[in-house]
Amino acid sequence: MKLKSTLFILMIIPAFVSAQETTKKDHFIEVTGTAELEVEPNEIYVTVRLKEFEEARQKVILEKIDKDFLEAVDAAGIGRSQLTLADAGVQLGRLRWRQKVVFREKTYQVKITSAPQLEKFIDKMEPVKIDFADVTRLNHSELEKMKLDLKVKALQAAKAKAEALVKSIGSELGKPIIIQEVDFEPYNEVGNVRYEDLYKSKAVLRDLHQMQGNMNYVPEPEIGFKKIKLQAQVSAQFEIK
Repeated sequence: MKLKSTLFILMIIPAFVSAQETTKKDHFIEVTGTAELEVEPNEIYVTVRLKEFEEARQKVILEKIDKDFLEAVDAAGIGRSQLTLADAGVQLGRLRWRQKVVFREKTYQVKITSAPQLEKFIDKMEPVKIDFADVTRLNHSELEKMKLDLKVKALQAAKAKAEALVKSIGSELGKPIIIQEVDFEPYNEVGNVRYEDLYKSKAVLRDLHQMQGNMNYVPEPEIGFKKIKLQAQVSAQFEIK
C-alpha cells in the first residue's frame, strides 16, 4: 500500500510542475516596436550608353565617342574604379539613304558618390555625344549596418512599451519569450531625377541668365534626391512576473 502511494505521488509531481510552467507561460504580453530613418544616398548609379552615329553622312566611330566620354569622366573627378562596363555589342539600324548600317554601342554604369559630383559629371558630359543616360539606382554604402541598428532600436521600443503597459497594472516585465522581426525593403524614389530633364532645365536657365544679364542672376538648380527611407518592425512577447 505504501509503495502504491509513493508511485502515485511521483506521477502527480511531474504533472503539477508541467501545469505550473504552462500557467507561467500563459502570462505574457505581446507588443510591436517600430523605428524609422531617412538617409542621404552616397551611391548614385548612372547608366550611360554610347553609340555610333552619322554626322554629315560620316560615321562617328565608337572609339572616338568612348575617348571623349572617358576624358569627361576624368575632368569630373570620377575615378576609373567607379566605372563598370555593362555591355558592349553591335546593333543594326536603318537610314533613309542606305538600306542597312551597323552601329556599335557600349554601355557603362557610373557610380557617383554625391549629388554635387553628379552635377559636375553632367556638366562635363554636355559636349559628349551620349546616346542615353539616366539615374537608375540610389543606395548607401552602410545600408545593412543601418538596417541592423534600426532593428535594435525597434526592439528597444517594443520593450519600453511593454514595460510601461505592465507597470500600469502593478506588475513587472519578465524575460523575452519570442522575438520576431519584419523585413522592409528600403524605399527610394529615383523618378524625381531624370538625366535628360535635368540637362534641359539647366540649359534653359543658362539661356535665361544670358538674356537677362548679370543684374538679374538666375541660379542653376541644384540636384537633389529624396532620402532613402528605412523602416524596422519587431514583435516580441515578454513574460509578466
